[in-house]
Amino acid sequence: MELLPDKDVLNFLHNTLVELYSNTEDPITLGYSEGMVDVCVERPLTDIYNFIPFPHILHKAAVLMETMIGYHPFVDGNKRVALLATYYYPYWNGYDLHIPSGAAEFTVDVAKGNRNLNSILSWLTRNTTRSWESVLRNKILTIYVLLCHGNPKLEESIGLFIAPMVLVAYPFIYFRTVMARKTKRMKRQKRI
Repeated sequence: MELLPDKDVLNFLHNTLVELYSNTEDPITLGYSEGMVDVCVERPLTDIYNFIPFPHILHKAAVLMETMIGYHPFVDGNKRVALLATYYYPYWNGYDLHIPSGAAEFTVDVAKGNRNLNSILSWLTRNTTRSWESVLRNKILTIYVLLCHGNPKLEESIGLFIAPMVLVAYPFIYFRTVMARKTKRMKRQKRI
C-alpha cells in the first residue's frame, strides 16, 4: 500500500515551516490555494484510461516536487514545502532520500524552469537508497494505516500511544496524531 501525503499533511508541513522560519531573516507567509494543494496531491496519481504515467514511488515524488514548485499552491515557502514533502513521500514508502547540500539551489533551478521532470527524477534516484530498515518502516506504517482506516478513534488512541515513542522514526504517525488532535479541538470549539 502506497502512502501519499494528502492536503492535510502538505498544510501541516507548511504551517510547521511557517513556525520554524518565523524569527529568521526569511520568514514564510501564511496562506494557500486549496484547489492548487488538491492538484499537487492528485497529479502524482494520474491515471489515463488505466495507463499510469508515473508508476514508481520516485516518479511520483518527482512529480510532487515539480508540481508543488511550479503550481505554487502556497503564498510563500513552496520550494521548502516541496522539498520536505518530497523527502517524506519516499520515506513513508520504503526509501530514504539523503538531501544533499545543494538541494536549495536545485529547487531554485526547478522554479526557474531549468530542471524538467526527468532531471528531478535523476536527482532523486542519485540521492535515494533502499534498505531493509526502510522497507520495514513502510510495512509498519502500512499496518498502522490499514488498522486505523475509517476509525479515527482508534487512530487517535494508537497515535497518542505510539507517536511519542516513534516521533523521529515515524513522522507519518506523528503528523496524523497532531492532525487528529487539531480536528478534535476544532470540533469542540464549534460546539461551544
